[in-house]
Amino acid sequence: MSSSGNPPLWRMLISGCLFEGIWLLCVMAPSSTLIVLFTAANLLCHLWLFCRSSAGGGVSHSVLRTLLWLILVSTLGVAMDSLLFQYGLFQTTDAFSIIPLWLAMLWVNFALALRFAFVFLQKNLWLAALFGLTGGPLSYFIGAEIGGRVTLAEPLWLSLGLLGFLWAAFLVLMAYWARSRFFRIQHFVNRDLGN
Repeated sequence: MSSSGNPPLWRMLISGCLFEGIWLLCVMAPSSTLIVLFTAANLLCHLWLFCRSSAGGGVSHSVLRTLLWLILVSTLGVAMDSLLFQYGLFQTTDAFSIIPLWLAMLWVNFALALRFAFVFLQKNLWLAALFGLTGGPLSYFIGAEIGGRVTLAEPLWLSLGLLGFLWAAFLVLMAYWARSRFFRIQHFVNRDLGN
């Protein structure tokens, strides 16, 4: 464990690299059924890296908190993207009921990365806003350019600006909630994580 109360840096880097790899898989091969398997494997890897109990007992509180975090972030993210499809900011030729499965799985993987790889955003809401303002639109723009399954509405600058605003607000809200006693990583890291 690091002196700041965060998980060790190497675990945070693994979490970030896993997210980036799965993001690329989702963008390059969105119809692949492997995305669900990779998401399940990523979840198990995160639970093993971050939520195992040092006492070797049963299910730790950190596992339950992490699963609730995944439900919260994924549900809000899927709802946000669903509205963006509904109002035409995102466009695709794929048939789906809410959002494409690969995009829903991407939200689960992002929730894991947000909880563990990007834990530093909890400490600074301005930094969370900046990450959202730039990283959110950039992720969708690059995904649209290299994968092409989801396109952004024209004019592009307006779509990217709206995404930046939404993502800044979303990440600030998530970072604020992650600070709460219930979700805060520092709340359980001392008790549940070994080095």
